[in-house]
Amino acid sequence: MSYTVIARRWRPRKFEDVVGQPHIVTTLKNSVKSGRIAHAYLFSGPRGVGKTSISRILAKAVNCVEGVREEPCNVCPTCTAIDSGGFVDVIEIDAASNRGIDEIRELRETVRYLPMEGRYKVYIIDEAHMLTEPAFNALLKTLEEPPGHNIFVLATTESQKIPYTIMSRCQRFDFRRISEAHIVEQLKRICQDEGISYEEKVLNYVVREADGSLRDAESILDQVISYSGMHISEKDVIDVIGVVQREVAYDMVRCIIERDAKGGLELIARTLEQGHDVYQVYRGLVSFLRDLLMIKVWNDKPPFVFMDSEEYERTKGLLKRVEYYEIQNMVHHILQAEDLIRGVFPKISLEILFINLYNLGQLRDVERILESRTAQAREPERKTDVHERREPIAEKRHVEYPAAAEKTVQHQEYETHETIEKRSPVAEIPVQQEAGDFVSYLRAKSVRLFGFFGSLDMNAEDDTVVVSLDKRSDYLKEQTDIVNEFKNHASDFFGKEMRVRFVAASGERTDTIDDYVKEAERLFKI
Repeated sequence: MSYTVIARRWRPRKFEDVVGQPHIVTTLKNSVKSGRIAHAYLFSGPRGVGKTSISRILAKAVNCVEGVREEPCNVCPTCTAIDSGGFVDVIEIDAASNRGIDEIRELRETVRYLPMEGRYKVYIIDEAHMLTEPAFNALLKTLEEPPGHNIFVLATTESQKIPYTIMSRCQRFDFRRISEAHIVEQLKRICQDEGISYEEKVLNYVVREADGSLRDAESILDQVISYSGMHISEKDVIDVIGVVQREVAYDMVRCIIERDAKGGLELIARTLEQGHDVYQVYRGLVSFLRDLLMIKVWNDKPPFVFMDSEEYERTKGLLKRVEYYEIQNMVHHILQAEDLIRGVFPKISLEILFINLYNLGQLRDVERILESRTAQAREPERKTDVHERREPIAEKRHVEYPAAAEKTVQHQEYETHETIEKRSPVAEIPVQQEAGDFVSYLRAKSVRLFGFFGSLDMNAEDDTVVVSLDKRSDYLKEQTDIVNEFKNHASDFFGKEMRVRFVAASGERTDTIDDYVKEAERLFKI
């Protein structure tokens, strides 16, 4: 007895069996139910998402012996014949091998004849984008005004190659990649029905390798079952499809964050010695970094990141030591290296890529050292500035009180100095020194503003934040909404109402709206 693969045995036979395409299923069911059946459809989308399957279900729905209905019965002779591919009025054409004008002319000759058994003759043209230009031209008139007993379904993975004259004559349905969650649920149903046990991480590897294609996922699962038998382990999947364990990607990123270049290069050498392909290692690293970035930005595990609880807890510990923009820089850099990984020297390219990612992490240490040294350099100015501003206050209070209350005044003066020395950080740290901390505060509060002001020199003078603008950032002083938002964050950080003053990078002052308002108030004594 011949074996039928899982992808064929689990092909949808009714609209409700279709996975991950609710927008298309609902539209077609309503069309059949209301009798609004179009004469031509264009199904476009990635491979293995249900284009041909839905075409056959539509053919069964309009030709079912029980009558035109939104769900075929799947038990009548017509439905069973269509499922087996033996129904004479459903003609499937592979446009990749029948792409010339002669085949289309032959099709046009058959269109004029009435169906032999069913109500409609359904023509399913798979890979329609492979038709030649003369073939498309020969099909135009037939698609525009076909006899009423014909339905054309054009299925393609590359809709951009279909001429607009063809598209305009069809109802177009765009099929989506099936989400990882939907594929996992379908694979679990298959394993349960087949009596297959599996480890939790197994389906994660299959889903990532399938890349949104349910048919590919079912084919991979079938292959793994043939290798492992009735129980699937993580090692079985790795051996069969050649993917790299998530632990390898995790350890590589950990070596980058912990500044362990030697350990990372040893890990790469050890992984490649085990027989893994360089591009598979690269893909695993890209996938893991993408998941890290999404979790960091989301501040939790997003619903579209498929990761078990154990891996998520371990990943959270890794993310505590890295900023999201560092991960973003890694992802940006690694995506640009794909051509090198596919080139003549893939191993060397992977090693250089790791070193480059390691060097990106070093920039964070340089930034922190510069901030620390800037703070240390401003420490003497901070203490001097604090004492210069405090002494006059104490003397003034002493003079204003009468001599009879001298003891009380001295007591109050002592308490004032003690209170000032204990106050932190507002009284202890002067505003000028806090400008460096304000940049870090801005990075945490508003990524957008940090992108505008993070690289600019700034300092604080009393109630004013002075920002040095170069030619590239000179436009900022005209952006009222950005300036106002920046001013609000500055006021929140310094604990008082702050103004913003822009100066040219050379030191020449650049006037702002705030300066004009203040000058007007002075002139008109408002």
